[in-house]
Amino acid sequence: MKEYAEFDGLAFAVTWPPNVTFGAGAVAGLGDRARAMGGRKALLVTDPGLVAIGLADKVAGSLRAAGIEADVFGKVKPNPTMAEVTEGVARVSSGGHDFIVALGGGSSIDAAKVISMQLLSGRTIQEIEAKGVDDAPGVPLGFIAVPTTAGTGSEATTGALVKDASGKKYLVRSVRCRPAQSILDPELTRSVPARMTASTGMDAFIHAVGSYTNVQVNPIGDVCAQEAIRLVSGNLLKAIEDGNDLSARSAMMLASHLAGIAISQKGNDAIHGLSTAVESMVDCTHGESLSALMPHVLRFNHEAAAPRYAQIARLMGRDVAGMTIIEAAAVGIEAMIELRDAAGTCRALREIGVKPEMTERLADLAAKGRSTLINCRKPDRGEIVTLYQAAI
Repeated sequence: MKEYAEFDGLAFAVTWPPNVTFGAGAVAGLGDRARAMGGRKALLVTDPGLVAIGLADKVAGSLRAAGIEADVFGKVKPNPTMAEVTEGVARVSSGGHDFIVALGGGSSIDAAKVISMQLLSGRTIQEIEAKGVDDAPGVPLGFIAVPTTAGTGSEATTGALVKDASGKKYLVRSVRCRPAQSILDPELTRSVPARMTASTGMDAFIHAVGSYTNVQVNPIGDVCAQEAIRLVSGNLLKAIEDGNDLSARSAMMLASHLAGIAISQKGNDAIHGLSTAVESMVDCTHGESLSALMPHVLRFNHEAAAPRYAQIARLMGRDVAGMTIIEAAAVGIEAMIELRDAAGTCRALREIGVKPEMTERLADLAAKGRSTLINCRKPDRGEIVTLYQAAI
């Protein structure tokens, strides 16, 4: 993997996320921020779980207290579908909403992004995937994201993943239809159960690792990724053990956001490329499929990513002084696997329903994915099959 010790010819672009407010209790300012952006009637896009525990109504109440009408659309499930997006678009169109608030994990934020894309452009998901929406006339709806998990960093990215009725996943992007503001309130993550904390935390970690080690060149993305790796390494297990540890929760929320910025600048790697294919065939949590695939792709990348895996070892507090780069990289790989094992996330794809007979189809899907193509060592189709077989 090429490092940029010399800066002649260095070229890159930065797509920075819009305004972010971070801090315990920051969600209390949601209504004032929405009103300052001109919002009059908001659709709160969220999931059934946050409706059930009353958080959605509480947040809607803060909007209403600021003089903004608010309706709750609480039907977004993990791995959002076009059926949910279509219903959300219809709610906005029929209800006269001029503002969207996404409350929840990456699924709710991604669904809200696609709702915004379709409302702006009137295009099908296939058309959006092919040509985007940023050339469409008009003005997107006002949009604030309020993440309640520390994992996807979706509030910081231009991309969204959504699947159709057949299970096919579409990765769509828009600079114009991402959140105009985000509120990162670690208090909202206190009630996240331990297993979900682990899964979303490994999601953030693997985002950071993938962006840091792929072939794309972006020093700003690398800085964000490294800090995210350091923060997750030092705080994920604390947040799992004690969900009320606000310091650990805050560190994890910051890590998630930084990892989201990193993947916005650089993209991901083959761990994500193979995981996206899995999630198009099996209904599972993103962090769990990533966790099962991670060790196998790390070992596949060992030599190609050795300098960066060695740096990850240092970021995770391992002493690699006096080792060769290859030896230090091996320490980094083992440190990453040890973190996954300590977090307790998925160790094998069979645990989430992947069967050996699926490998050929999975390989076809993964081989075409952009994340696979920008991996530091580009796998051929046969190598992808082998990776899946090992991970099952």
